[in-house]
Amino acid sequence: MRHVARRCLPAALVAATLALTACSDDGDGDGDGGTPEGDPQAQLEAAADLLNEASSVTFVLEGEDLPDDGTVVVGGEGVAVPPSSFEGEIRIRAGALPATIKVVSVDGKLWAQLPLTSGFDEVDAEELGFGDPGLLIDPDHGVSRLLTSGTDITAGEQVRVDGDVYDQVESVLPGELVGEVLTIADPSAEVQAVWALDAETGQLRQATLTGPFYDDGDEQTYTVRLDKYDEPAEISAPES
Repeated sequence: MRHVARRCLPAALVAATLALTACSDDGDGDGDGGTPEGDPQAQLEAAADLLNEASSVTFVLEGEDLPDDGTVVVGGEGVAVPPSSFEGEIRIRAGALPATIKVVSVDGKLWAQLPLTSGFDEVDAEELGFGDPGLLIDPDHGVSRLLTSGTDITAGEQVRVDGDVYDQVESVLPGELVGEVLTIADPSAEVQAVWALDAETGQLRQATLTGPFYDDGDEQTYTVRLDKYDEPAEISAPES
């Protein structure tokens, strides 16, 4: 999604949010996927390659510390298929009114089924307050590009989530690039990223981004969970 509000928490707080229980003695993190041990930049590059090679992946987006006023993206979920297709739903809130919008994105065109309507219409994502979700899996503009475009890359501690062990890598992203997949109020700002990578496969399983996504003077956080790599999926434009 190209312009989506998100905020990054301090590293310690992000780690606490991701971890259901802290890992201890979970191994050296060099699992069956051949994840490069001790080289966080190489880990991010390998995760980007795996995402670019995937035939499909499921995305789940959740926002935190969102403004009370204006139109904000609360969350969303759906399946993405390369090179730039997505089918799912986006949850927004306009003031106190929530709404769920079904969306289909194919090759740069976005269709939405707006509340109280029975069909899909072609729309401009920015006018609805979010970016094109088809870009999430686009290798030139999406999540894989963010994985390899950060600075100040450092390795974090391992965490265990729902029984799975994740390596954590932190980086700092330029807001302009994040704005290509999420809406961001200040493209010149930096966005803090915490990447959770499967310790065995090397796949990206969670991304937590914190920055000034909305124009309220504060920072917001968006967490993106990735699952179900390479499950059969086909996406086509909705019938008019």
